Amino acid sequence: MSLVEDLLIILTDYSAGYKLMRSKLAGYENLHFNRKINYQEIKEQVLRTTLSRLKKQELVDNKNGIWRITKKGRIRLINRKLRKPHFKNPNNKNKKKRDLIIIFDIPEKIRIQRDWLRSELIALGFIPLQKSVWLGPSPLPQEFIEYLNTINLLKYIKFFKVSEEKIVG
Repeated sequence: MSLVEDLLIILTDYSAGYKLMRSKLAGYENLHFNRKINYQEIKEQVLRTTLSRLKKQELVDNKNGIWRITKKGRIRLINRKLRKPHFKNPNNKNKKKRDLIIIFDIPEKIRIQRDWLRSELIALGFIPLQKSVWLGPSPLPQEFIEYLNTINLLKYIKFFKVSEEKIVG
């Protein structure tokens, strides 16, 4: 875990000015990842530079001296937790039988989610035909479809059932 992700985690539960945040960071225990973070060793300039960089990336903002995580920051944090493939398809014993095409057009502004989707499709046994056209086994796990709907990606995705037939004699 990097300082960036640690700061985003802290700012999900906490908003305050720089000095108060700095004092809260000293000895902060990150229970979510079950490890102790030693923020006392971080130089002040490193922390200020990191916060400034996060602000330029629109992951945090600072209004009236109060630092807060933004929606974009929350999405990045969620996607960082989901780096490893999250969904497996227990229905697919034979991944060579590919009969589902997934086509998506996910906007650039949510590129992180688009990249996450690609890694999930690989874990589910899909192969890319193009960057946003994938061929793989069906059916997909119901939890996967529900999660796509929860994170508002389902509206950018089309599913097509296919069969391989001899069309040229």
